[in-house]
Amino acid sequence: MRVVFFGDSLTEGTNGASYLRLLAERVRAEQAVAAVELVNAGVGGDTVVNLLRRMERAVVAQAPDWVVVFIGCNDCITWQVRRSLLPAGIASRRYFRRHKDVREALSPARFRDGLRMLVDALRERSPARIALCTPATIGESPTTRPWRRLDRYAEVVRFVASERGCDLIDVHAAFAQALASLPPRPRLAPLRRLRARTLPPADYEAIARARDYRFVYDGLHLTHAGADLVVVTTFAWLRRAADGGRSDVVACGSTTEPDSAAG
Repeated sequence: MRVVFFGDSLTEGTNGASYLRLLAERVRAEQAVAAVELVNAGVGGDTVVNLLRRMERAVVAQAPDWVVVFIGCNDCITWQVRRSLLPAGIASRRYFRRHKDVREALSPARFRDGLRMLVDALRERSPARIALCTPATIGESPTTRPWRRLDRYAEVVRFVASERGCDLIDVHAAFAQALASLPPRPRLAPLRRLRARTLPPADYEAIARARDYRFVYDGLHLTHAGADLVVVTTFAWLRRAADGGRSDVVACGSTTEPDSAAG
């Protein structure tokens, strides 16, 4: 069974820990799924728009049995920074325009429409079955505005999975549950923030510790603990798929369109 993992930098795995590398190690160690082939089709910075553009060569040409679509964080960021006058927000808008050719903020409604188009196009061009992953996390504080925004994108994924009859891998819910069991992340002292900036980018575990992060090191990209959480969630689905069944977590998908998709 060949499974193409279609997504952004979290799937590409070159920035921070690679959940797909850890998943491949676990697959090799489990006799029941040892014959499963995992194909990495992640590209950093991608949105659902970019996945639509490269679907043919990245997925269809691989002749997969399953496609796992793991997207949404960058889509949310384009919407989050759409009116920002801060230097980081301006730089982010410039990045998406110049490097990803994404010229409009991908609101939850646009994300919903793009995800529907992607699922429909994949089914038209490939016999592969489709699983949709909810976006993982932006930050580690579920009460903050960035997290609440990402909640809306996760709801869109759940709705489209139910609407289009796709399997659902609810990574966002797994992160929410894991964070709920931990003490709140403390407010960083200025010296801690300064120390995090002086650490080499490749030492992402040290950066995470300096910033008091557990599952991500920069608010988005995964530490080993974050990658392992994605693996645990994804592997439960993968075993069922390899057995020829559907993931029972698909029942978590909303059957009514979320209000968040309207804006």
